[in-house]
Amino acid sequence: MIELEIFSQSGKGKKNEDYVWHAEIMPGVSLIIVCDGMGGLSHGAEAAKLVAHSIAEYIQSHYRAESPDQSLINGLKYANDIITTEIKRHSSKMGTSVGLTLFADNRCYYTWLGDVRIYHAQGENVELLTRDHLAIEGNHSFLSRCINGKKFRYSPEVVELAISANNEIFIVTDGYYIYNEIGLPIESVITVEDDATIVCIRVI
Repeated sequence: MIELEIFSQSGKGKKNEDYVWHAEIMPGVSLIIVCDGMGGLSHGAEAAKLVAHSIAEYIQSHYRAESPDQSLINGLKYANDIITTEIKRHSSKMGTSVGLTLFADNRCYYTWLGDVRIYHAQGENVELLTRDHLAIEGNHSFLSRCINGKKFRYSPEVVELAISANNEIFIVTDGYYIYNEIGLPIESVITVEDDATIVCIRVI
Protein backbone atom coordinates (compact mmCIF):
# COMPACT_ATOMS: atom_id res chain seq x y z
CA MET A 1 0.00 0.00 0.00
CA ILE A 2 1.03 3.60 -0.54
CA GLU A 3 0.02 7.01 0.76
CA LEU A 4 0.50 10.35 -0.96
CA GLU A 5 1.45 13.86 0.09
CA ILE A 6 1.18 16.51 -2.62
CA PHE A 7 2.44 20.09 -2.74
CA SER A 8 1.83 22.22 -5.83
CA GLN A 9 1.85 25.99 -6.16
CA SER A 10 1.79 28.39 -9.08
CA GLY A 11 4.54 30.82 -9.80
CA LYS A 12 4.07 34.41 -8.73
CA GLY A 13 1.26 36.05 -10.69
CA LYS A 14 0.77 33.17 -13.13
CA LYS A 15 -1.36 30.10 -13.74
CA ASN A 16 0.04 26.82 -12.45
CA GLU A 17 1.21 24.79 -15.45
CA ASP A 18 2.06 21.72 -13.34
CA TYR A 19 -0.56 18.98 -13.10
CA VAL A 20 -0.86 15.89 -10.89
CA TRP A 21 -3.05 12.85 -11.59
CA HIS A 22 -3.25 9.82 -9.30
CA ALA A 23 -5.55 6.88 -8.65
CA GLU A 24 -5.69 3.23 -7.71
CA ILE A 25 -6.47 1.92 -11.19
CA MET A 26 -7.25 -1.57 -9.90
CA PRO A 27 -6.88 -3.27 -6.51
CA GLY A 28 -3.24 -3.05 -5.44
CA VAL A 29 -2.15 -1.05 -8.51
CA SER A 30 -1.59 2.72 -8.21
CA LEU A 31 -0.63 5.19 -10.92
CA ILE A 32 0.81 8.66 -10.25
CA ILE A 33 1.55 11.15 -13.04
CA VAL A 34 3.18 14.59 -12.81
CA CYS A 35 3.30 16.88 -15.86
CA ASP A 36 5.09 20.21 -16.17
CA GLY A 37 3.63 22.20 -19.07
CA MET A 38 6.19 24.10 -21.12
CA GLY A 39 5.73 27.73 -20.16
CA GLY A 40 7.50 29.05 -23.25
CA LEU A 41 4.82 27.51 -25.46
CA SER A 42 1.09 28.10 -25.76
CA HIS A 43 -1.42 26.34 -23.53
CA GLY A 44 1.12 24.91 -21.07
CA ALA A 45 -1.46 24.19 -18.37
CA GLU A 46 -3.85 22.62 -20.87
CA ALA A 47 -1.08 20.45 -22.32
CA ALA A 48 -0.07 19.19 -18.87
CA LYS A 49 -3.64 18.26 -17.93
CA LEU A 50 -4.43 16.67 -21.30
CA VAL A 51 -1.27 14.56 -21.31
CA ALA A 52 -1.81 13.33 -17.75
CA HIS A 53 -5.40 12.31 -18.46
CA SER A 54 -4.47 10.71 -21.79
CA ILE A 55 -1.72 8.59 -20.21
CA ALA A 56 -4.08 7.56 -17.42
CA GLU A 57 -6.85 6.71 -19.88
CA TYR A 58 -4.56 4.44 -21.89
CA ILE A 59 -3.02 2.62 -18.94
CA GLN A 60 -6.36 2.06 -17.22
CA SER A 61 -7.75 0.57 -20.42
CA HIS A 62 -4.77 -1.64 -21.31
CA TYR A 63 -3.09 -2.58 -18.03
CA ARG A 64 -4.56 -6.09 -17.88
CA ALA A 65 -3.58 -6.83 -21.48
CA GLU A 66 -0.03 -5.46 -21.44
CA SER A 67 3.01 -5.71 -19.20
CA PRO A 68 3.52 -2.73 -16.86
CA ASP A 69 6.48 -1.38 -18.81
CA GLN A 70 4.71 -1.71 -22.15
CA SER A 71 1.57 0.00 -20.87
CA LEU A 72 3.65 2.96 -19.62
CA ILE A 73 5.50 3.31 -22.93
CA ASN A 74 2.33 3.03 -24.99
CA GLY A 75 0.58 5.47 -22.66
CA LEU A 76 3.22 8.09 -23.41
CA LYS A 77 2.93 7.45 -27.15
CA TYR A 78 -0.86 7.67 -26.98
CA ALA A 79 -0.65 11.01 -25.13
CA ASN A 80 1.77 12.30 -27.75
CA ASP A 81 -0.74 11.43 -30.49
CA ILE A 82 -3.45 13.30 -28.59
CA ILE A 83 -1.22 16.38 -28.30
CA THR A 84 -0.55 16.20 -32.04
CA THR A 85 -4.28 16.55 -32.66
CA GLU A 86 -4.54 19.48 -30.22
CA ILE A 87 -1.60 21.27 -31.84
CA LYS A 88 -3.36 21.13 -35.19
CA ARG A 89 -6.63 22.30 -33.61
CA HIS A 90 -5.01 25.29 -31.87
CA SER A 91 -2.48 25.96 -34.66
CA SER A 92 0.15 26.46 -31.94
CA LYS A 93 2.98 24.63 -30.25
CA MET A 94 2.23 22.68 -27.06
CA GLY A 95 4.36 20.46 -24.88
CA THR A 96 5.05 19.09 -21.43
CA SER A 97 7.60 17.20 -19.39
CA VAL A 98 6.26 14.18 -17.55
CA GLY A 99 7.27 11.76 -14.82
CA LEU A 100 5.12 8.80 -13.85
CA THR A 101 5.20 5.84 -11.51
CA LEU A 102 3.14 2.67 -11.32
CA PHE A 103 3.11 0.66 -8.09
CA ALA A 104 2.22 -3.05 -8.16
CA ASP A 105 3.39 -6.21 -6.35
CA ASN A 106 6.11 -4.48 -4.29
CA ARG A 107 7.52 -2.94 -7.43
CA CYS A 108 7.68 0.64 -8.68
CA TYR A 109 7.80 1.06 -12.46
CA TYR A 110 8.82 4.54 -13.52
CA THR A 111 9.50 6.51 -16.67
CA TRP A 112 9.94 10.15 -17.62
CA LEU A 113 10.45 12.60 -20.49
CA GLY A 114 12.02 16.00 -19.96
CA ASP A 115 13.16 17.43 -16.63
CA VAL A 116 10.56 16.13 -14.18
CA ARG A 117 12.70 14.19 -11.71
CA ILE A 118 12.04 11.02 -9.71
CA TYR A 119 13.87 10.27 -6.45
CA HIS A 120 14.00 7.21 -4.18
CA ALA A 121 14.52 7.65 -0.42
CA GLN A 122 15.46 4.97 2.10
CA GLY A 123 15.86 6.58 5.50
CA GLU A 124 18.16 9.58 5.09
CA ASN A 125 19.60 8.29 1.80
CA VAL A 126 17.96 10.06 -1.18
CA GLU A 127 18.89 8.88 -4.68
CA LEU A 128 18.06 10.62 -7.95
CA LEU A 129 16.72 7.93 -10.29
CA THR A 130 16.33 9.96 -13.48
CA ARG A 131 18.51 12.14 -15.67
CA ASP A 132 17.19 15.34 -17.19
CA HIS A 133 16.53 15.20 -20.92
CA LEU A 134 18.20 18.52 -21.68
CA ALA A 135 20.40 19.78 -24.49
CA ILE A 136 22.70 22.80 -24.25
CA GLU A 137 23.34 25.29 -27.05
CA GLY A 138 25.51 28.22 -26.03
CA ASN A 139 23.97 29.82 -22.94
CA HIS A 140 20.58 28.20 -23.51
CA SER A 141 19.14 24.81 -22.63
CA PHE A 142 16.08 23.09 -24.01
CA LEU A 143 14.29 19.80 -23.55
CA SER A 144 15.68 17.09 -25.80
CA ARG A 145 12.76 14.76 -24.99
CA CYS A 146 9.20 15.64 -24.04
CA ILE A 147 5.65 15.21 -25.23
CA ASN A 148 5.15 17.84 -27.90
CA GLY A 149 3.43 16.12 -30.81
CA LYS A 150 6.66 15.17 -32.59
CA LYS A 151 7.57 11.56 -33.25
CA PHE A 152 9.74 10.05 -30.50
CA ARG A 153 13.34 9.63 -31.66
CA TYR A 154 13.96 7.16 -28.85
CA SER A 155 11.55 4.81 -27.11
CA PRO A 156 10.91 5.93 -23.51
CA GLU A 157 12.83 4.01 -20.87
CA VAL A 158 10.94 2.18 -18.13
CA VAL A 159 12.79 1.10 -14.98
CA GLU A 160 11.57 -1.47 -12.45
CA LEU A 161 12.50 -0.84 -8.81
CA ALA A 162 11.92 -3.18 -5.86
CA ILE A 163 10.40 -1.29 -2.94
CA SER A 164 9.61 -2.08 0.67
CA ALA A 165 7.87 -0.52 3.66
CA ASN A 166 9.05 2.99 4.62
CA ASN A 167 10.58 3.63 1.20
CA GLU A 168 9.59 6.93 -0.39
CA ILE A 169 9.38 7.97 -4.03
CA PHE A 170 9.33 11.66 -4.96
CA ILE A 171 8.15 13.03 -8.31
CA VAL A 172 9.30 16.64 -8.60
CA THR A 173 9.16 19.51 -11.10
CA ASP A 174 12.09 21.86 -11.64
CA GLY A 175 10.41 24.78 -9.88
CA TYR A 176 10.64 22.73 -6.68
CA TYR A 177 13.98 20.89 -6.87
CA ILE A 178 15.97 23.92 -7.99
CA TYR A 179 15.16 25.73 -4.73
CA ASN A 180 14.36 22.98 -2.22
CA GLU A 181 16.16 19.98 -0.80
CA ILE A 182 14.46 16.68 -1.52
CA GLY A 183 13.52 14.73 1.59
CA LEU A 184 12.88 17.68 3.89
CA PRO A 185 9.35 18.12 5.25
CA ILE A 186 7.14 19.75 2.66
CA GLU A 187 6.11 22.33 5.28
CA SER A 188 9.61 23.81 4.94
CA VAL A 189 9.23 24.54 1.20
CA ILE A 190 10.75 27.76 -0.09
CA THR A 191 8.20 29.79 -2.05
CA VAL A 192 9.54 30.57 -5.52
CA GLU A 193 8.39 32.47 -8.58
CA ASP A 194 8.14 29.38 -10.80
CA ASP A 195 5.51 26.64 -10.60
CA ALA A 196 6.64 24.09 -7.99
CA THR A 197 5.27 20.59 -7.45
CA ILE A 198 6.36 17.59 -5.40
CA VAL A 199 4.51 14.33 -4.87
CA CYS A 200 5.76 12.20 -1.99
CA ILE A 201 4.71 8.55 -2.23
CA ARG A 202 5.28 6.52 0.93
CA VAL A 203 5.22 2.75 0.93
CA ILE A 204 3.37 1.49 4.01
